[in-house]
Amino acid sequence: MRMIRHTLVAFAIAFISQHAWAAPSAGAKASGQFNFYGSSSRSALSGAREYAGNLRRYSERGSTMDGGQPAQSVGGGMMSMSPIVAKEAVDSIEYGVAKSEKYLTVARRQAEAAADKEAVAVIEQIGTHLAEVKKCCRDLAECCEMDVIDGKRSASCCTELESALGKAIAAHDRLVPPAAPAARGAGHGGMPAGSHHP
Repeated sequence: MRMIRHTLVAFAIAFISQHAWAAPSAGAKASGQFNFYGSSSRSALSGAREYAGNLRRYSERGSTMDGGQPAQSVGGGMMSMSPIVAKEAVDSIEYGVAKSEKYLTVARRQAEAAADKEAVAVIEQIGTHLAEVKKCCRDLAECCEMDVIDGKRSASCCTELESALGKAIAAHDRLVPPAAPAARGAGHGGMPAGSHHP
């Protein structure tokens, strides 16, 4: 009887150990770290899109140039923009995109280690969208590297950038589905959903 009991215990330990070692093959999406990096990449891009939207609205409404001087009208009735404001926005957008790429690099390594082909494929798709985002960033930066910035042209660049960022963010939702608002603030002392800024 004792021999049978020992045999059963040994079999149970072997079974549990085998499944514990097999767990990583379930895919990278089961990893908390993978979810953190995937979600953080999405948050960084969401912050970049917010800055792009802020800059677009600023350029559409017109502005006051630095030093309190009225903005000059540039073609189409659109007002010129402050180079300081434009540079601040462009720097923030580029920072968010760089942070996203950094997080995605880690997430990809984890997906490859877990042999999660689906996650790797989605990350590659996000990479394609990020290439478009970076092109739009370069176009926007070029728009804003002037003493007098054409608000109309800048607004157009921002619109294209927001669209490209939207595609990348939508792909992230396939990688790591965003948490429901109730889940983010659930429980006593739960913090409300904060800014997406990195």
